[in-house]
Amino acid sequence: MPEYAEGQYVSWDHNHGSVTTVEVMVVDRFHITYRTADDHRDAAEATVFHTLAQATAHWRPATEQETTAFKARFRPAPQNWN
Repeated sequence: MPEYAEGQYVSWDHNHGSVTTVEVMVVDRFHITYRTADDHRDAAEATVFHTLAQATAHWRPATEQETTAFKARFRPAPQNWN
């Protein structure tokens, strides 16, 4: 499993050609918490059904262009509520 660090940007590709880019917020042994450009927070977790490595197998480090695009779109809550 690749190592992820707090503050790192990661991306994953979708079948229809789009890409999701997120910022890693918290990393521990069983969870990686991340936030999206609209400040929604979610996590990839190890469960009884899959490991954290399996949950993040489709992740990759974000490219410079993807990171720049994320930073340009990012609006923290509550600024994004309107």
